[in-house]
Amino acid sequence: MRRLHGWLLVLVLISAAGYPRPASATFSIVACEAEGGTCGVAVATNNLAVGASVCYAEAGVGALVSQFETNPRYGPDGLRWLADGLDAQATLARLLADDGNFEGLGIGFRQVGIVRAQGQGAVHTGEAVLASPWAGSRVGPHYTIQGNGLAGEAVVLAMEAAFLNAPGPLAERLVAALTAGQRAGGQATGTLSAAVLVRTPQGWPFDIDLRVDADEAPVASLNRLLDLHYARQAIIRAERLARQGETDQAWTAVAEALHRGARWDRVWRRAARLAIALDEPARALEYLGVFMALNPAWARSEIEEARYAPLHDNPLFRSWQERP
Repeated sequence: MRRLHGWLLVLVLISAAGYPRPASATFSIVACEAEGGTCGVAVATNNLAVGASVCYAEAGVGALVSQFETNPRYGPDGLRWLADGLDAQATLARLLADDGNFEGLGIGFRQVGIVRAQGQGAVHTGEAVLASPWAGSRVGPHYTIQGNGLAGEAVVLAMEAAFLNAPGPLAERLVAALTAGQRAGGQATGTLSAAVLVRTPQGWPFDIDLRVDADEAPVASLNRLLDLHYARQAIIRAERLARQGETDQAWTAVAEALHRGARWDRVWRRAARLAIALDEPARALEYLGVFMALNPAWARSEIEEARYAPLHDNPLFRSWQERP
């Protein structure tokens, strides 16, 4: 106990002497699609709840991160000035000029990445940030990549290469960049939370706001959550296509949903309901079997629905009904 009190006294004395407090290591990517107006951020850190404080985006306007020592005004103010017509560099300059020394810390403790929709990005990395194990950035058309406390420059270089070469929609490219950065060494202190935020012109349910907190492998878990998001999108698309009479395309969408959400009971339930609605009892039985394995309690309730009357004579279906 005396040793603990001694360390506490040392920390108090260090703070009183004016030494900067330890800051959280973070790496992130900010980007907007060249066409369409979709903008987003992916970020990972060794602190808690990074998705709640660091990343901001608005479709057709832009996106930004405020990290290392976050200033919460940067997000709302930056998006407002981008919407007013300022470019990324001018917005960044105004944010830094109006910093206000939030929590007693100035712009030397800020690392900021900003992209305006259909515009060049801008980055600021303060002097205190540069004193972390490794800090730096990459800037290109429609994107910025920035990090501090990293294993080395290889992290941001790997992120840039992955983002530029990855296929798919913006969210997948952002998370691919984050994953590549993690594989290249990530943060010297490890990670605890990760997030991806994407705002689309269509809005919900196409927008994405996924967060992983207090996780041993947050970037890997973020990939899993993104798969679940696209599984949900695929099953919704399948149901819409079925209503439009596009049956072949509907089954293709179902296959995607089941692949990306292979362990998600809700996706298998919706697939079974769609199969029975399309008079495909064999498919419905197959999907219900997986649903039963994943969530027996919910599945037993589901099979009591009148919609499954075409399966009542099937021996396997009856065995499910007879289970205690």
